[in-house]
Amino acid sequence: MTNRFIQSKDIPSSLWCKKSKNLILPELLVNQWEGLLKKNDLLGLAKEIAPSGFEGGMSKEETDKHLAWRYNGSCARVILSLLDPMHQLSKVSDAYASIFAGGRVFLADLPSGSGAAIVSILCTLYELRKSDVLPRDVLTIQIIAGEISKAARDYLAEQLTDLTPIIGSQAIFIEFEIVEWNALCKISTVDLMRKSTLLSQNSTAKLLVVSNFSGFLENSGKWSKARPQFDDIFLYSRDSLSTAIWIEPQRNTVASFFERAIKWFDRLFGSSLGSKSDPEDVNSYAKTSVDCKQPIKEGCFPVRLTVVRFDLRLEERK
Repeated sequence: MTNRFIQSKDIPSSLWCKKSKNLILPELLVNQWEGLLKKNDLLGLAKEIAPSGFEGGMSKEETDKHLAWRYNGSCARVILSLLDPMHQLSKVSDAYASIFAGGRVFLADLPSGSGAAIVSILCTLYELRKSDVLPRDVLTIQIIAGEISKAARDYLAEQLTDLTPIIGSQAIFIEFEIVEWNALCKISTVDLMRKSTLLSQNSTAKLLVVSNFSGFLENSGKWSKARPQFDDIFLYSRDSLSTAIWIEPQRNTVASFFERAIKWFDRLFGSSLGSKSDPEDVNSYAKTSVDCKQPIKEGCFPVRLTVVRFDLRLEERK
């Protein structure tokens, strides 16, 4: 039986409109995002229509454009995977339920970008506790974020610093480290995993979030260059309760990428985690979609995600 993170009927109206079936970004998240936009004179840009196919890049200019045009969509996909109001991502919902049950949780976000995944998770947990949907048991989240863009790392650091005292009012406490990480560099990844090991040594559960990265990995053979680093990350992330959730938009290339990634994962772990992926197994991708209310302009925008859960537990399957 599925251990859902939260039942659809219990999702507060501040996050989900049951009548229109629209997702709503948490007010705390919107305030953080809008504050960054105003501070960096990007609010006007955010209200413009983004060019088709834009994905961002390493430079400050590209990071700013991504923050203005793609940040809210990235946040919405993460929140949709967490809440799953349409009951189409049961295995993913089960993972969130297990990971965020309480205690000390280790959260790794690779690549973190400007913080869409981390900030979305924190603000959604805050809203659910504030709305008396989740109990206010003490939850300590130890965060490591790896990102190649300095501008994106700076945006994330600013948000986490601002969020720390606010989410503390709901007994959510965070420790975080944000590091430069190049997915194509072995040394960069080894340094990242060393810091992750130190930061996570007292955690009772681990969650690795990978999001919005297939576009980069699909280009010019980058997946083959990045695969050895992902070998290290996934192998060293194993624990008694450890899960990876990989979230991507619904693009034509994502399904085929996930199929290759699932085969890679099965070969990497072999018999220790099972070698067969089927629709009933955790290592298969799922899709869902809803509309989300625009946070700073009129109307709604579509949220379409493809997601796969990888189980990284140490013990063998029975």
